[in-house]
Amino acid sequence: MLLLNKTLLRMAKGLWGRIALITFLKLVTLVGTAEFAQIISGFLGNIASPALSASNAGSAVLTAFITAAAIFLAELLTGEAEYRCTAKARQSLRAGIFSKVLELDVGSVEKIGPVSAITSSVDGVESMQIYYSKYLPGLFYCLIAPIYLFFRLKDVSLIPAAVMFVISFILLPVNNIFRSHIEKLKTEYWDSLEDLTGYYLESVRGLTAFKLFGRDKDRAAVLAKKSQAFNRKIMDVMKVNFSSFLLTDGLIYGAVAASTVIAAVQIVSGTLDFSGGLMVLLLSFGFFGSVRQLMNATHSALAGVSAADKVEKLLSIDTSRPYHPDMAVEKEPFDGIRMENISFSYPGRGGTLHNISLDIPKGKTVALAGLSGSGKSTAAGLLMRFHDPEKGRILLEGRDIVSLTPEELRKHIIMVPQYVSLFSGTIADNLRIASPNASCEELWSALSDVRLKDWVSSLPQGLDTPAGDGGGKLSGGQRQKIGIARALLSRAEYIIFDEATSSVDMDSEREIWSCIGELSKTRTLIIISHRLSTIQNADIIYMLSNGGVTERGRHRELMDKGGLYRRLAEEQSRLEQNGKEGILYGAAL
Repeated sequence: MLLLNKTLLRMAKGLWGRIALITFLKLVTLVGTAEFAQIISGFLGNIASPALSASNAGSAVLTAFITAAAIFLAELLTGEAEYRCTAKARQSLRAGIFSKVLELDVGSVEKIGPVSAITSSVDGVESMQIYYSKYLPGLFYCLIAPIYLFFRLKDVSLIPAAVMFVISFILLPVNNIFRSHIEKLKTEYWDSLEDLTGYYLESVRGLTAFKLFGRDKDRAAVLAKKSQAFNRKIMDVMKVNFSSFLLTDGLIYGAVAASTVIAAVQIVSGTLDFSGGLMVLLLSFGFFGSVRQLMNATHSALAGVSAADKVEKLLSIDTSRPYHPDMAVEKEPFDGIRMENISFSYPGRGGTLHNISLDIPKGKTVALAGLSGSGKSTAAGLLMRFHDPEKGRILLEGRDIVSLTPEELRKHIIMVPQYVSLFSGTIADNLRIASPNASCEELWSALSDVRLKDWVSSLPQGLDTPAGDGGGKLSGGQRQKIGIARALLSRAEYIIFDEATSSVDMDSEREIWSCIGELSKTRTLIIISHRLSTIQNADIIYMLSNGGVTERGRHRELMDKGGLYRRLAEEQSRLEQNGKEGILYGAAL
């Protein structure tokens, strides 16, 4: 029952005062209960005595009433202290977990997965807070209460006091017999919960696809099986808990019965008066109250300990990044971005980039092309410092990017991803993510640059129009344009477009590429696109294949070489031409 978890203890900062207060209030209740038992046993033991006067009886009743009121007040304060400790623990734990999650970069988030982060910060915290509000105070109280009650009862009747004292401490190791098994079950419980949560979230996100292909019933059947498996884990834990309580309660009631019999024999033999016998009876259950409280808290806290193991995996992720601010700038720096002999691979996978080198001149438009998996997006991720290269270096205008923090670097380089993330709030709120202090004039200017100004102006609420949950009230093209507007508001000199038009319709794509064309006059653009027809005007095109740069040059130069670029460009041209013919044929029908 000694669940001294390092992670939970380390995260108890700011909670120890509340834990000590709860323990103190529990001890106040215990002392009050002992006093109440002594008053009542003395009163009842002497009720038939001629020496008991009316004034003595009244005084005993009044004292008992005051003591009961004090116990009641202590119980109320204990409940209030536990509530405040719970609230503080939730706040502290979630703040710690969220702070760590926000420290993670893209690569680290992929390691743990969003489902694990959700279960840790939501369900995990709900279990972990019990450790602070119930378990730790209960543990300290359990170590003190039997000792106090033993010394309170030993002068009344030593043998019953000794019996209950010994049994109260035997219960701890007896309960530990079940603990290891429960800990294993709790781990399986959390694994099953994560599996169920992840599958449910995936099902909700992909519900349209399941409906379209008539697979929603199959998905529901699998979800039901996972729910049943999770329910079985819960029942397994409850079965062990029941067995544990059955054994420990048997010992408790057996000890109470034995103490009562011993006290009764002592009363009959004349070695114990009736008042003393009543006090033994009244305090016998109190002897084990602290242990029962700890047992209840232990079984609940085990879920928190299991959750803490998962939180520890999150907290132990090394978020430190190479940072050498004193690195000198090259004497004759390249005016732009230079990647020199870069190699990188994802953990558990083969090499993604092998010794690649490329230049991105400032003021130019550079395109990265290649088949899926060739390393285009990985190169963009390295430029954004989502990851750090295993070998080689990246220079920003002659300065190694490890001399900048990721946050500093992203003031110079910004990305418009394939799927722009919007959030609940207004259009203005989403734009100001890039520049919190941007004026309305700056917002309108950015919207004008991406050709959204007229549309937003036509809305009744204008910039204050809600974007909806996840930008749900906006079309795909509008979301992408807002993503570009955010990039403009960041004032970054270099903008990466990573398949920025792959998820929009043809009209929106045409408008977005027109915007990108205008931006190329004032910004340095790094464009990643699977459609080679959209990058024909780039100043430099790098063709990536198998993690290396195989071709480089302008569109015409690469077409003349007759390599992979030309083959892909011609194949895509035929497909696009066939697509146009299909559209015209459909329109004619």
